Amino acid sequence: MVDEITGATPIYSDLAVLLSFPTEGYFENVRECLKTLSGDSAYSKKAAKEMDAFIKDISELTLDDLQGIYSYTFELTADYTLDLGYFLFEGFKRTNFLVSLKQMYKANNFPYRAVSKGELPDNMVVLLKFLADLEDGKLKKEFRETILIKAVEKLAKNLGGKKDKYNQYGHLIRSILAVIDADVKKAA
Repeated sequence: MVDEITGATPIYSDLAVLLSFPTEGYFENVRECLKTLSGDSAYSKKAAKEMDAFIKDISELTLDDLQGIYSYTFELTADYTLDLGYFLFEGFKRTNFLVSLKQMYKANNFPYRAVSKGELPDNMVVLLKFLADLEDGKLKKEFRETILIKAVEKLAKNLGGKKDKYNQYGHLIRSILAVIDADVKKAA
């Protein structure tokens, strides 16, 4: 998945595409992301292993079926929401977090309105696209360590529960967590 503006293939941007509502070309995008993870020694084998498991789990599904699973997983159950502030803050603290994110996006010239397509500022797809776009290495490191990894760990834990043992998206979330974890460790 090549960035149309820069020509680069930033992994966070690729992962954001996979966390978006599945559309035509989705299965090919997943295979491309697996190639990227498998070919880049910066990321753990766990990231590629989980992505491979995700591919195996969805390979027999139609796009309509995958869209249904996506909606059920991320849009109908609060425990699996992609709005990561839900896992970190309650009430007004979350509201303040959302406002802070919008201010951070503006300060870093991130086109939040165009990218978000109506999603809240703490939506994981938006956050991953922001990280892919962010040039401030210090802010990127701090954001991954203090916000992103903590929330994604909680989401992965929720998707790994016994009742959802076979939710296909659990593999994708664990793959993303492995990528973030590798980046946090690399930056330490």
